[in-house]
Parts: sequence; C-alpha cells; structure tokens
Amino acid sequence: MVCAKPIGEGGLVSGYPNLLSPFSIGRVGLRNRVVFQPHFTALGHLDGMPSDDHVAYHEERAQGGVGLIILESMAIHPTGKMSRRFVNAWDPAVVPGLRAIVDAVHRHGTKLFGQLTHGGHTSLEKPPHILWAPTQMPEPSSHHSTKAMDEDDTRAVIEGFARSARNLVAAGLDGIEIKIAHDGLLRSFASPFFNRRTDRYGGSFENRMRLSLEVIAAIKAATGPDVPLGVRICVDEFTPFGYDTDYGLDMVRALEVTGQIDYFNSDAGSFSSYWMEIPPAAVPASEFRRINVALKRATSLPVIGFGRISPSAGEALLAAGEADLVGMARQLIADPETVNKVASGRGDLVRLCISCNDGCIYQVGQEKGVRCVHNPGAGQERRLSERLVEKAGYNRKVVVIGGGPAGLKAAETAARRGHSVTLFEAERRLGGQVNLAAVQPEHGAVAEVTAYLEAAVADLAVTIRLGTAATASMIAALNPDTVIVATGSEPNLRAPDTPISLGLGRQVLPDIEGLAHDFVVSADDVLSGRVQLSGHVVVIDKNGHWEAAGTAEFLADAQCRVTVVAAHGMVGEDIEAGTRTLFHRRAAIKGMTLLPGLSLVAIEPGRVRVAPVVSDADAIGWAKYILMPGDERLIEDVDWVVPVIGRRSRENLYLALKADMRFSQVQVLRVGDCVAPRLIQSTILDAFDVARHL
Repeated sequence: MVCAKPIGEGGLVSGYPNLLSPFSIGRVGLRNRVVFQPHFTALGHLDGMPSDDHVAYHEERAQGGVGLIILESMAIHPTGKMSRRFVNAWDPAVVPGLRAIVDAVHRHGTKLFGQLTHGGHTSLEKPPHILWAPTQMPEPSSHHSTKAMDEDDTRAVIEGFARSARNLVAAGLDGIEIKIAHDGLLRSFASPFFNRRTDRYGGSFENRMRLSLEVIAAIKAATGPDVPLGVRICVDEFTPFGYDTDYGLDMVRALEVTGQIDYFNSDAGSFSSYWMEIPPAAVPASEFRRINVALKRATSLPVIGFGRISPSAGEALLAAGEADLVGMARQLIADPETVNKVASGRGDLVRLCISCNDGCIYQVGQEKGVRCVHNPGAGQERRLSERLVEKAGYNRKVVVIGGGPAGLKAAETAARRGHSVTLFEAERRLGGQVNLAAVQPEHGAVAEVTAYLEAAVADLAVTIRLGTAATASMIAALNPDTVIVATGSEPNLRAPDTPISLGLGRQVLPDIEGLAHDFVVSADDVLSGRVQLSGHVVVIDKNGHWEAAGTAEFLADAQCRVTVVAAHGMVGEDIEAGTRTLFHRRAAIKGMTLLPGLSLVAIEPGRVRVAPVVSDADAIGWAKYILMPGDERLIEDVDWVVPVIGRRSRENLYLALKADMRFSQVQVLRVGDCVAPRLIQSTILDAFDVARHL
C-alpha cells in the first residue's frame, strides 16, 4: 500500500494570494512577499571574502522562488567581525565575490540586499579580539570584557558603515540593511543597560540613538536616495535587565522620523536571551505575534515579520495586516523550494523546519558551515543539492528495510533516481525513533522529519508494506537489484535476542551491576508507552542529548519525581546552547533534580549507587594523570531506573543477507543507525548519499 500525508501547508486546498503578491521597497520591486532573512552561514573564507558556497547557497533559494534575499551580516570594520568567517564588507576586494552572488540571485528574478553590522561586544570566537562597546563591561552571557570606545573609534565605525555600503552598491546589491538587532554595536549603544556613557553618545535616549542616526546619515550620503535602507530592529531584549517593547518602539519612531529609512525588519532577543533570537520549538511561534503587531502599529513603513513563520502562518500574518513581508530563515534552509511548492499548489510537499537548531545555529556557532537536520544539501549545494539528483537512465528494483528517517530518505532518493522502490516496515506506522522523540515535551515538531518523507515517498509511488518484518525469503521473492537495510538500533541494555555476530557490531555490553532488574527499563520502553512509570525515577544521561533529557522531562510531565544523573559537566551537554538553557529552565520549573559529574556504579533494589567522576584519590606519582572516581554515594527511594547509556545497531538482517547465496549478485547496502547509532542529521545525510549513487 502507499502511504499519503494529509495536506498541511495548503496544497491544492487553498492558495497564498497575499504571500505570492508583488511588493515594492522604495524603487525595488519584489515578485512576492517572502524574504530570506539574514543569518550567519560560516561559508565565508578565512580571509573575509565570499565563497563559491555562498553563491550556490543563495542561488538555491532564489531558484526556489523567494522574492528578496538579505545577505548575512557583514562586518564594516576589522574590529566588528564576530567570526573569522564574517565577510569583510569594508574591503573593496569583496566586490567581485559579492557580484558573483548578485548575478546568481538576479538570474532567477530575486532581489538582493546586504546587512551591515559591527559585532561590538558579541563574538563567536573564544578568546575574541578586542571587543568594542559603549561601556567597558562584558555581555552578561560572556566572560570577555570590552573596550569603551573613544571618539576615534566612533568615527571609524561611521566611516566603516559608509565605505561598506558603497562596496555593496558597487557590487550591484539592490539595497542595504543595518543591524540594530539581537547582537552588535548599534543595539548596545541604544540599550540603557549596555550604554552607561556620559558623553554625547550616552546619558539620554537621544544620545543613545545618536550613533545609529549618524550611521544612517553616512550610508545615505554614500549611496544616494534611490538605494533602499532598512533596519533590523530588536524590539524587545527579553532579559530581566534589558529594554522592553515600549522602549524598542521608541527606537523605531526615532529612526522613522529621520525620513531616511525604507522598512523595518522585526527582531527580538540578545546573546543573553539567545533562545529568543533563533527560537527553538520550545518557544511557540505565536509568542512573536505581539512583536510583529506592535511594530506594524508603531510605524507607517513596511514591516518584515519574523518568528518561525511557515507559509500558512505567513499568509495569515499578511492577511491580518500584521506585517507587509514574511521573513524566513530556517524554513528556507530546510526547504529552498518552499515558495515554488506553495505557488504550484504543492504545499503538502513543503519540508517544514523543525526548529531544533542542531544543524544550523549549532553549526555556525562553532564557525562551521551551515547545515540542516533534514536537508542534506544545506550549505553544500554545489555537491549535495537535491536538485542535482537526476534520473539514473536505467531502472533498478530497490528494496528498503526499515521506515525510519534513514530508510525513508533512501527510498525517496532512490525513487527520484527513477528506480522502483518497495519499503518494508515492521511496525504499523512509519517514523522509527522519530515517533518516540515526538512525544517528548516541546518536541512534537520533530515528527515533520518523517511526515515530509512520508508525503514524498507517497508522491513518488513508493510501495510501502507496513506491519511486515522482512525476512530474507520475502526479499528474495521480489528479485531485487539493490537492498538497503535501515533496521535502526536498540538500547544497549540487555543481551540481544539473537547472538551478536563475531567481528561486527557492538559486542561491548554494559557491565554495570543491576541492569537486569525488572525496574530497569529503556527510554524506548517509556516513550512508546510499553511501560508506564510512577514514583521516583532515576534517568542516567550518558547520551548528552534529547534521548535522556527529553525522556526525563516526559516522566516529569507524567508526575514522576525525576532525578537525572550525568557523568559529563551538565545534563544534555551536547544539546544546542539556547535550547539546552530552556530545558534547564523547564527542569527547574518542573522540580527535576539534575546531578552532573556523577557516574553510575550500580543499581540495587530501591536505590542507585553513583560516584563523582573526578576525585583526589590515589594522586601519587603518575597516578595523578588518571581520573579516579570519588567515594560512592546513594540515591535512595528509587522506584525505576532508565539508563540511557548507548545504543547498538540492529544489523542481524544485513549480516544474514550478506552471507546468503541468494543475494550474491545483489547489491546489499545499509544506512542509518544500522551502520552506527547517530543523530537524525547524520543518518539522513548517510541515506541520501548512498541512494543518490544508485
């Protein structure tokens, strides 16, 4: 049978008359209201020049139908670079590289603006260069203090903005945007918390706005009246110490009255409220509606709305008059074809962003090229764009075993190659471990990973056989040319039901005393509902990600008393920082006890024995270089234990097929957790890379 996905983004049911209507900013006409928001991509060269990857990245979105692209923040001065991979807008040598992006984007009918900024007191580098700021004080989220700028510095900043704007115009960009937004110097000058100056650039509201106004005047003088100039404006800093919406709107009015601004691009948050800059799934998109509405009401200028906007939400935003254009960043990273799909009535095939921040923000925060959890081509368009998947020119019979994200991605990609694909899934629904992750609190959006893939394989006429545990005989009966095994993984708790094959797979089973007790269960058992827990539950986090943290929160919501033990420095150590911070906040609200720095020693009836990972024991001679655990301690009154201590590949079918003479002339491959247990981003990329070569 073929599985279909209900139409969720409009599809053939309703159109997008507002989203797809033309609009003008100044003298620049846009073909629709969708704006690819500026965001750091870390695709720039270390010398500050744009790269061929920049060109391909933005051309992909232009070809996908977006009306306006605002190029990522570019530094206007050497001291303003938040990363070595920031583009040096002040340097005339940047013009040819920017021109290449302009030409690629214009070729598809999209307009291109560029955002200019000075990073000020914020940086991704550790340690950073000397950070310029209005006042000598660190950003509260950082340990690095700043230099209080003098008059020479402020002149250099103003001149840097003007020089950079001239370079952008020389490269052929259609407009300029300056950043008085979530990071950077101009917002810190405008902010009463960060600006404690007593000269003409501080002390009063007018003085705090002075630098921004002088920058605007300098840019207009450098570019002339016909080049649109917009402002990305932080309307609310979302911190206990920062300014609120009322103050943000006062800034808007002070900027508009200059008569030199053509639009506002709404924004919120700061490095100290990072989760509001790039809100994860735990922050409902509706939370940002009031920001967009307040900004729209406060100005007569066009407003770009923001805040994790899907196509349908964007259409509603425009229809309600709450914005004039719709800003999307992560959505267009996840699916560059979003606009084309809704325009052609295929909104059901839009791959929606899941707001996990794992592939995009987490990567660029480490100064690595932008990626996406379920778009394998993001940031790698020259090599891995899904547009490059062409018909093979011959037809293979492909059998895929397993309907999790890896199996579905392999099936989708193989079908795009023109092959005949049959997929077996032992369960009665597709999704694999994604179905478990989706029941964790604030994680429902992760289900879109496989919901999109279900829609895609249905559209490509992949044959799906649910509730069928494939055997070698079943597979052989189909006479396949290629078999792709994607049977996933299972918790590495007890010995598997079938023997582990010698020489392959995870043969190291946990040697922790007490794992065989009946009150010890896996996260899979908990999230699937096979076991329902109550009382005091101890979760062991040796995973560092959502398998442990999300399961613990799931149990807290089920009214369990939850203690989480982690050997590393914090619970959920490998989760993206802003998302992890919100998890810790919820853990406090829900009364969860988080115990980092402790390792599991043994599980006993009614209690768990743990020990500090590091102690002063045996610190004699060479032994002082060996980490020695500390004295054991007890966690008492324990009803259940959920050890998240690793997974092992389900590889028995793969190994059996490789040894079966009936498949000696069949290409037998494996993808996903069946190869090695990993996160979704890695398994989907793995499956795509294997299947695109069939």
